[in-house]
Amino acid sequence: MEWNAENYGQSHTNSAWACTPYSAGWDGSSEHGEDLPASDELRAIFDEEMAMGQPPTWSLDVIRRMIDPMSMCGHAMFPAPANQIVQAIGAEACPEFVLGCYTAPPDRKRRMLVVVYCLDAWSQEAPLAAAQAELESRRDDLGIDWASVLASVYAALGERSEVKVLLAEHLISRLRWWVKTLTWFDDKRDVFQLDVYGGDVRGAGDDYGNPPFGDPYFAQLQLPRTQKRSARLRELLPEAVASKLIDAIESTWLCAPKVFRYVERLIHDIGAVEADAPPAAYPAILESGDSYPDFDDAKAWYERLVADLTAWLDGDADAVPALGQVTPAKHWLTRLLRHKLELYVRHCSFGNLVAGAGSGANGLLPLAVNDRSVDAPHLARA
Repeated sequence: MEWNAENYGQSHTNSAWACTPYSAGWDGSSEHGEDLPASDELRAIFDEEMAMGQPPTWSLDVIRRMIDPMSMCGHAMFPAPANQIVQAIGAEACPEFVLGCYTAPPDRKRRMLVVVYCLDAWSQEAPLAAAQAELESRRDDLGIDWASVLASVYAALGERSEVKVLLAEHLISRLRWWVKTLTWFDDKRDVFQLDVYGGDVRGAGDDYGNPPFGDPYFAQLQLPRTQKRSARLRELLPEAVASKLIDAIESTWLCAPKVFRYVERLIHDIGAVEADAPPAAYPAILESGDSYPDFDDAKAWYERLVADLTAWLDGDADAVPALGQVTPAKHWLTRLLRHKLELYVRHCSFGNLVAGAGSGANGLLPLAVNDRSVDAPHLARA
């Protein structure tokens, strides 16, 4: 089959590239850093599909539900989402539940709710000792000194003011929404925050591999209360400052690898919003280091995965046992997955996650370099 815009556009290979420059199409990708028509690797993947004829239905499900909407940030449960795709290719079947965007385990949600409690206590002018007493009566297995965290949150936010309280409430509302709407194996938006209406939980648009649950991003933002609060913030703050903080609050995805560190920085920014300068430093007040990976481990895992996928593609069936024996459909999907990962490294925040410790504050969560199990050890932790 000739390699041209029309034939490529009608192929299934064309449907796998969300969040990459290829999503701009045959003529548009070069504006985003990749020359799609000149890609030898993409053409080889296309040729494999053409040689195969009509791909099996299961392989198209894997593309639609797993590879195309794959988390461009790497996901909080990294590397389990990529592991799950490898296992799905080997099993020739999509799992019932896909680890991807807008998914998070209950332990991570419960951890975030304690952070929300700290923000809520401050915004309601709760005496520090009273709020700490409630935290000390709770039990969790995280080993976090929550009373100390609460004191640090109070200190970072400082004296209350209308704008600070509104920003804190804006953040609280957004975080509660993520806790409510991110799904999990046994959480269909029917477990957390059932006493709070935060928007239409059905979401809209993309289901990111887990129908019937639509994208929840906009529903909470459309609430009149949310919009009134946002409008008031724009009245109180310079437009550039208000826009930056509101956008940051709206982007606190619980499924992102470093969301706790991100929220930590937001708390410091809220505390300094009326100061003459932004914070000089962002101390780690939420004890969040164990909530995201050791970047050196992540880099080693990625390099090992790509090397093993390449060995399997070159004929070594033992390189990735989960993939099993080579078939045309498996080979096509595995090559497609490898190329998408390469594009994510070059163009998405996934690249920061697997770039090694030099890419930012390093996490404390160890990863097994050769672990391709969906039940990776860190899945049991927040």
